Amino acid sequence: MGGNFAIKRSVLDTIDGFDTNIVFYGEDTDIARRASKCCTTKFTLHLVMPTSARRFVGEGLIKTGYTYVVNFLSQAIFHRSATKTYKDFR
Repeated sequence: MGGNFAIKRSVLDTIDGFDTNIVFYGEDTDIARRASKCCTTKFTLHLVMPTSARRFVGEGLIKTGYTYVVNFLSQAIFHRSATKTYKDFR
């Protein structure tokens, strides 16, 4: 999940930073996919971060989960997010 990650500045420079065309869903998959081409990427469950469940409460667990899975697969396969808009639950 993109809410808690670390990346070296040199890697960001190499991959031309964040794709600012991504509105909401898929930015974490995009940056991990691009970074993996020039360095080793790792996933760990040790970087725990408390987050809000507002999106799950507002849209429901099934719809939210489906949207995240669809956008992950879209980024991984087609290198673009399937969803272009999102609802702010703040």
